[in-house]
Amino acid sequence: MLYFVLFVVIMEMIQMKKHLLLLASKTGRSCLVREVLEIRRINSAHSNSVQHLTCLAKWTAHKKSKITGSIVTQLSSQHSKLVEMNRQYMRALIDIVLLLSRQGIAFRGHNETSSSLNQGNFKEICNLLAKYNPDFDSKYCEKTSYSSHRIQDELIEISSNYVRNIIINEIENAVSCSIMCDEARCFKEEQMSLCVRYCKDLNVTERFLGFIDCSQNQNAETLTQSIFEYLKIWGLNSFIPIVAQSYDGANVMSGRFNGVQARVKEKYPYAIYTHCMAHRLNLVVIDMCKLIKETRSVFNTLKALYTHFSKPSINKKYNDIQVKLGINKLSITKISDMRWNCRYKNCEAVKTNYKAIIIALEEEIENDGDKDVNEAIGILHVLKIKNLSFIYLYCIKY
Repeated sequence: MLYFVLFVVIMEMIQMKKHLLLLASKTGRSCLVREVLEIRRINSAHSNSVQHLTCLAKWTAHKKSKITGSIVTQLSSQHSKLVEMNRQYMRALIDIVLLLSRQGIAFRGHNETSSSLNQGNFKEICNLLAKYNPDFDSKYCEKTSYSSHRIQDELIEISSNYVRNIIINEIENAVSCSIMCDEARCFKEEQMSLCVRYCKDLNVTERFLGFIDCSQNQNAETLTQSIFEYLKIWGLNSFIPIVAQSYDGANVMSGRFNGVQARVKEKYPYAIYTHCMAHRLNLVVIDMCKLIKETRSVFNTLKALYTHFSKPSINKKYNDIQVKLGINKLSITKISDMRWNCRYKNCEAVKTNYKAIIIALEEEIENDGDKDVNEAIGILHVLKIKNLSFIYLYCIKY
């Protein structure tokens, strides 16, 4: 545009110079006057022409663009702001996904319509951010807010793949690894959790790698094939040797000839099998609780305490006594052979709330108001008269 304007100005100057040279070659005053008038007429006609006015407008706009920037620059700046706003919005959604995943909280609600009082954790957090962040609110209120179930699943998948790739890179740098598998049933699906252990900066690192769907069959051959296929998908089956493996004591996993550990050894001869130490310790504790009289008495009493204080009216009185005594509330849970830490937690709860338990049982016996008094008398007798067994409650922690 600038070159075009300069071209027009130069052509005008050349035209004017031609007229002046023509005037110099002529004689007489009248001729000079006529030529000057002719030049004025030509200039006036040019100044009012569409081409001149268009060029003048473009020239004015060009000078103004030196200050405000060109249209292309302005459009590019606005586009950059829009891109940055969109990125900030997606970062907020990803942070919400990471928060809910890290805390193990459900994403969705039963009713996620705009009239619902509880739209689910994901959308409720979005509503909270929109309340205090105008930029987030402007994007979240649009028709395409990227908060649908499909987008949530995609964000979860992308985040998990990103973390998994970091773990895989660390395993590749460690050269070798070991695997650990255990059953992880989910409703009607049979799953197997796969964890890996490897050395990072001379420190042993343990990471969860993923769940393997093995609903089709749970024999040793299928489970082994599922493990190898999963490792192959993530590039760990070809050149990363497995030097150790650990499972529970089930025959399908630990079988010496046809178990999973034997089939893994066929491909990785140096993959030493170790029966999971946590499973072993749990089996030892269970057998000890059944065979030794004192420990059997302790844990039978813990079961009785759980059953007795599960009744709402008795539990309410027990909680009131805890508040009066200023004792930290620790609930007594059901003892299960599969929940490894339930025994320790129950022992700790009885140890901390021993005084409150005694007072609650004594008040219940004194009031003699319901049919559970005989049960309370029996528990109190064990706690007070045969309390030598409960020395275990103080020793287990140490």
